[in-house]
Amino acid sequence: MPSISLYSQIAEELARRIANGDYPVGSALPTEHELVDAFSASRHTVRSALRQLQDLGLISRRRGSGTVVEAQRPRSGYSQSLSSLEDLVQLAARTPRSVQKMQEVVLDIDQAAELGCPPGTRWLRISSTRGEAGKPPAGWTDLYVDAHYSKVKKLVQAHPDRLVSDLIESHFGRRIATVEQTISAAPVPAEIARVLEVPAESPGLFILRHYRDQAGVLVLASTSYHPADRYRFSMTLIRER
Repeated sequence: MPSISLYSQIAEELARRIANGDYPVGSALPTEHELVDAFSASRHTVRSALRQLQDLGLISRRRGSGTVVEAQRPRSGYSQSLSSLEDLVQLAARTPRSVQKMQEVVLDIDQAAELGCPPGTRWLRISSTRGEAGKPPAGWTDLYVDAHYSKVKKLVQAHPDRLVSDLIESHFGRRIATVEQTISAAPVPAEIARVLEVPAESPGLFILRHYRDQAGVLVLASTSYHPADRYRFSMTLIRER
């Protein structure tokens, strides 16, 4: 099972308490010293947890004023200027997922190499399609979620139009800081091609994504197949002066 850092555990617990109203909006969180004692953690670890909550917009920190709760739920979406990340969010909103199956898996050597994870680690795999009603699916995605977040199963079913990364931020307080995306040409495997209603081994695009927290730790990874005529990726290159 992928390791969950102590500061992420502390951030998750504090985010849960904020969401439940234990720390209402406008109230002060316990002091750093109190949190150090409560969680048996170092001050550095507590500060990292608070920084994660601050990045999510849940709290603000001011010298002399302590730590104040600013919102019950994290800000949604991504703040980066890259349009590809915004497009990822918009795609989820326009094309709700249809979950095909969910199961815990242990990565073998080949799967681990593809995802960039240690072999033998345990993940929750969510297999789904996305597409518009009345049309063949636009693609097939296998999303690998840190097994620590197995409770996300119910959230995925309840919110088919939201990214799982967004659900983890909203309900567990772990911020996704970066999304790395690699796109390559690949034939669509026979089993997936049948669901996507295209010939087996027909031309397609393979997309590998890694979702990492602020420490660079992998939280989610996904592999997607899209028939060649159902996915378009655009970017603008600006020449430096």
